[in-house]
Amino acid sequence: MSYRYQLVDRIPTDMREGIVYHTQEFELAGLLCACGCGHRITLLVPDSHEVRDEGGYATIRPSIGVFDAPCKSHYVISAGHVQWLPAFTGAQAANIMHSQIARHVARDAKPVSRWLKAKMALHRLFSKLRVFITR
Repeated sequence: MSYRYQLVDRIPTDMREGIVYHTQEFELAGLLCACGCGHRITLLVPDSHEVRDEGGYATIRPSIGVFDAPCKSHYVISAGHVQWLPAFTGAQAANIMHSQIARHVARDAKPVSRWLKAKMALHRLFSKLRVFITR
C-alpha cells in the first residue's frame, strides 16, 4: 500500500485507505492503519509527528506505533511507501505513552509567548491561503 498526501481543512469522518489527511490549522493528521484493519490513527503535528508532502505522497516521522488496536502495527511512511518495523512489547508501548504524556504536560505548563502566538496565526493564515489558491 502507498499513501498519498492530502491537505484538508478538517480530518474527514470517512477516511479512505492510502491517504494521509493533514490539517495544518488544527495541527493534526489522520489515516487508516496500513495493515488494513480499518483503525483510525490521529497524529499530533508537529508535537509528536512530522508530516510532509513529497510530490503528492506522504512522509511521516517518527514511526507510527498503534498501541490502541489489536493489530499492534508499527511502521514509518516514506514518500508514500510503508516500511514495517518490529511491534512494540507491552512494556515498550507503556513507556512511550508515559513519555508522550509527560512531554505534553511539560509543554502545556509553559506559557506561549506573543511572538509564538503571532507566528502560529500567520502559519494558519498562509495555510488557508495556500488551500484556497490550489483549489
